[in-house]
Amino acid sequence: MLTLPLPPVPEAFNLDLMYSDATRWFSPVPPGWPFVLAIGAWFGVPWLVNPLLGAISVLLANGVLAELYPTRTRRTVLLLLAASPWFLFMSMNFMTHQLTLAAALGAALSVARARRLAAGRAWRMLAGGLCIGVVSLIRPLEGLAVALLLGVWSLPLRGRSFHFAPSAWLVVGSVTTGLLVRPYNALMTGDPSKFPIMAYIDKYYATGANDLGFGPNRGLGWAGLDPFPGHGARDVVVNASLNLSSINTDLFGWALGSLGVAIYLLVSRRMRREDWYMVAVVGGIAGLHSFYWFSGGPDFAARYWYLVLIPCIALGARGVEELSASVACRVPDAPSRATATLLMVSVVAMLTFVPWRAISKYHHYRNMRPDVRELAQTRHFGRSLVLVRGNRHPDYAAAAIYNPLDLHADAPIYVWDTTPEVRSRVLAEYPDRPVWVVNGTTITHGNFEVVAGPLTTLQAMELQ
Repeated sequence: MLTLPLPPVPEAFNLDLMYSDATRWFSPVPPGWPFVLAIGAWFGVPWLVNPLLGAISVLLANGVLAELYPTRTRRTVLLLLAASPWFLFMSMNFMTHQLTLAAALGAALSVARARRLAAGRAWRMLAGGLCIGVVSLIRPLEGLAVALLLGVWSLPLRGRSFHFAPSAWLVVGSVTTGLLVRPYNALMTGDPSKFPIMAYIDKYYATGANDLGFGPNRGLGWAGLDPFPGHGARDVVVNASLNLSSINTDLFGWALGSLGVAIYLLVSRRMRREDWYMVAVVGGIAGLHSFYWFSGGPDFAARYWYLVLIPCIALGARGVEELSASVACRVPDAPSRATATLLMVSVVAMLTFVPWRAISKYHHYRNMRPDVRELAQTRHFGRSLVLVRGNRHPDYAAAAIYNPLDLHADAPIYVWDTTPEVRSRVLAEYPDRPVWVVNGTTITHGNFEVVAGPLTTLQAMELQ
């Protein structure tokens, strides 16, 4: 289903990133990722989708790197990729970015093969364009970035017989899939050019707050994540600093920092043409996102810049190579020692950084807990109405995830107990169900707790 019926009392089912109009309730995020995630949900394993996409990304990265770097460099990059905490954590969540990376790598591989092989060049470029269009259906701004970068890379090679026709096929493929968003937009917002996410921000925050570009009205007022009002030059500097700091920590999880070897390569004057390609990708992704007001926040490192993952790792691997070459005259067997060092620090990161990050940061992350599910089992909620007290996030959000899609199903229905007026309307909609009252973590400062129940509707009406 693309939409759900409007909840019986919308205020009692108030969730972030859920848009409601007169009759419908739906998520405003672009359709690409939900479509793929739905395949996993169909088979009962939605949690497996991103891990599989992570594995596919490794294979696609291997193909792209084989077109650019020698075997030793390629293997070093793949080793660092497989051990990257950033990559591992992005491959275990339910967010959009891993699919974006896989589609972008698919597009890059198609273009790289088309540049090298004359036979089948047109269909390879068409396939690359289709993948670019897929990126745009997941994260439109990243779709634009990939289109610009690969579009330039697909242009005729100097001194070789490579005409503009293949680049035209790249455009055809991109437009073919990219334009699928227009009928989707029209169905959801009534306007082919109006993205649901923009309609959501305009309705629930402020008109134009999520627009690309600079201005005093940009941003959603998240003071802890967006320190300055609007979006200007100082916001660009702050966002870039936050993202670079996150990458330096999470890319490899090394105590000495993740970007040091890449920086060494940049200042060593030993850059190769392929290295400059990687720098161009990093600059393109970071530069285009500088026009957006938000850095992406602290969740899963610099996630808005996730497409710089492979280039950053490639530059790091090349930095290690050049560093070992510079000391080869003084250190016997320097390349082998460099490989052994990489293995050692990666293993240390896997044994220390990854478990610490998983246990310290992502376990009960932002007080999102499964307590409500456990209470439903131990207290036998059954076909009941559960009033959840506390904030919309994390209290109600942690409970609402267990609601059935049919809000009249024979299962516990979790509602946000905001005001006596909302509670009365909810109880009137569910008059034949036993009622439970649960306090969330912002009230208990610990676990979720049942404070009353089971109650009759009349008893619940008397609650204070």
